Amino acid sequence: MRYIMRRLLIVFCIICGVDAEFLGEVVLKKDELKSIELFVEDSKKTLTFRWTLYKDKVLITHFKYDGIPYQFSLYKDNANSAKITLSNANSANNPNPYIIFYFVHYDDDLKEAKFRYYIFNFNSNVGVM
Repeated sequence: MRYIMRRLLIVFCIICGVDAEFLGEVVLKKDELKSIELFVEDSKKTLTFRWTLYKDKVLITHFKYDGIPYQFSLYKDNANSAKITLSNANSANNPNPYIIFYFVHYDDDLKEAKFRYYIFNFNSNVGVM
């Protein structure tokens, strides 16, 4: 099933002409913090995230970007992604860049959650450090 979903994402990006780049994969324990340094519109910004609770196949995640906190409930079987817009400098030729985090797996024995994250619609104004 995961193989099919990955292929559908790739086909969607190709058909729609969406610029997407795989940034990474991370496994986090409860309350373990992950930081990503971004360069957006000539300024350095930090995105941090962690998860705090896993119950009934739902993972509660917390993100902070540009001083704004976000909270998402990610489900193991569906609605397993969180989207954060990186810039609001939108134009007809240059859509807003954003980052998406996918909840991939939860290991009950190790109490760890696995994520993959991608950046979309990036351009010369957005970079990862």
